[in-house]
Amino acid sequence: MRRSFLQMCAGLAALALQPVSVRAADPDNWTLFKRRFLRDGERIADTGNEDVSHTESQGWGMLFAEDNDDRETFQKLWEWTASTLRRPDGLFSWRWSAKDKNHVADKNNAADGDILIAWALARAAKRWDDPRLAAQSQDIRNAIAQHLLVELQGKLTLLPGIQGFARKDGHVVNLSYYVWPAIASFASMGGEHAGDWKRLQTDGLSLLDKAEFGTFHLPPDWLLVGERDLRIAEGWPPHFGFDAVRIPLYLAWHNEGPRLGRFLALWRAPQFGGKPPAWINLRDGGIAPFPAPGGYTAIFALCQFVGEGFKTDPPVAGVIEGDDYYSASLKLLSNIAAREAPSASRP
Repeated sequence: MRRSFLQMCAGLAALALQPVSVRAADPDNWTLFKRRFLRDGERIADTGNEDVSHTESQGWGMLFAEDNDDRETFQKLWEWTASTLRRPDGLFSWRWSAKDKNHVADKNNAADGDILIAWALARAAKRWDDPRLAAQSQDIRNAIAQHLLVELQGKLTLLPGIQGFARKDGHVVNLSYYVWPAIASFASMGGEHAGDWKRLQTDGLSLLDKAEFGTFHLPPDWLLVGERDLRIAEGWPPHFGFDAVRIPLYLAWHNEGPRLGRFLALWRAPQFGGKPPAWINLRDGGIAPFPAPGGYTAIFALCQFVGEGFKTDPPVAGVIEGDDYYSASLKLLSNIAAREAPSASRP
């Protein structure tokens, strides 16, 4: 949920890409990912952030296990998450640290982690024909809808967490927490909140379209939704960076090709030469003084693939030893998205 500058400098390695026709997960990627980041068979460690585990890492890990038909690892990840991080309201505390005496010192949740866990459970229920997983996913989706979907300026909006994001002049929103393919999937599953998920999709994309800052008209990592306007939220660097880079990833996964134009324009700009900057300052145009991780390059390749109408074989990113947790995760997510985007439904 929070990443410091120095933490994200670690493990910034080059990406190995090879365009091949693939319609299944690469088992070598998953094997290496587990060896590098799976702890005690039950939690995914964020190696760029003191080996903590959080709902993002657990949700992504569950998605990767499901994608690789690894039911044993999926079950262990889910059991640890449910027993260690679940809150009384059905959501999940966002962070666990082995170094802290109180392993879960911050009981607040993170909306993207909650969504990822619910989505992974729904996908696993379908893959393994398990109604218990489907029911558990439904419970989490209901909790998200009840506690995190709020009306702001006449639009249904996703709060990043239950606590800490209401300001005197508006509410802080993180647009990278909108996992578009998951939200669309939730809307299609029925239930009492199906209409809310459909509306969140429509209203959320509208909000994203209006979040345009800097030379390249990009959304910031953290956005303030005020009474009359949208602003870059105070309290965080004014960057399109380590959070917001997931926005084009999730858009591409949901086959939102026309909405990828501004991101592709950034990455294709002559000053960057096809190499995405780790972050760009949306106020003064400054860029990170260090290279972007390989996971960024995977997202760039994915966005080109989707934005250009699937004219080539889907790009495949290889996880390498030099990747930290975040870069490796972005690669695996991009690989799944490249396989699933061509068949994704448009809103």
